[in-house]
Amino acid sequence: MSLENSLSPLAAPSLPVIEMHTGEWDRRTFWEFADAAKAATEALAAQKMKALEGMPVEALRQFCTQYRFFTIEYISDLALLLAKLPFGGLRSLLSQILSEELGEGDASRAHPEIYDRFLASIEVPRERLDQGLAANRKILGALTAQLWRRDPAFGVGLRGMGGECLCQTYLSVMFEHLRLHPYMQENTDRIDWEFWTIHTGEEDIVHGELTRAAIDRYIQEEPGALPDLAQGYERSITAWNQFWQNIFDACLPKQRAVS
Repeated sequence: MSLENSLSPLAAPSLPVIEMHTGEWDRRTFWEFADAAKAATEALAAQKMKALEGMPVEALRQFCTQYRFFTIEYISDLALLLAKLPFGGLRSLLSQILSEELGEGDASRAHPEIYDRFLASIEVPRERLDQGLAANRKILGALTAQLWRRDPAFGVGLRGMGGECLCQTYLSVMFEHLRLHPYMQENTDRIDWEFWTIHTGEEDIVHGELTRAAIDRYIQEEPGALPDLAQGYERSITAWNQFWQNIFDACLPKQRAVS
């Protein structure tokens, strides 16, 4: 019996909604909400990503492929955000992060390229790399459109906090369960794990901490930006969780009730 057939079908996990903050924002209430949202996101990710351990191999490949579209669009959106931000510590830090995402001048070291090497190592055919879910392309396109229209503070919440803080939380939990899959364990020596070493290790944790500190200084320098910043972060939470739910729904369709 093949490994694919030995794994029983799984139902796509449902996604609870993180409770959003209501009322006036100040620096304290913003960080209280941000910390609570991060903790809730980690709990949701742990609940959902456990399904990766028993996912059929072809579904696992599809699942991993869908994440690459977030990586690609994140880089473009971060560049757009930088163009809108004023000079200062936050702009300089995000510029450094963007440079690293793009390989610091070496195209072969750009993170989407590194991720595609991971996909190739788990036998995802190159012709499948552009087969993104229509629903997720719509989500990512809407985020870019909002970045164009809204003030920079909204973009900081959307792609600064959303990209560097929430993304790292999901990826760390995803990697934890991904590496427990029988296929991954059987083929671990030939799989290219470099992307995961970068994004689930100390370097990415430091990125998140530096981003938080820079945003805190931004809040202190621009207290009037808080409402837009909070709206952007709330929008990021909603979009990010729906992005993953769409992937689970596509890779693990909910089983129909037997009549």
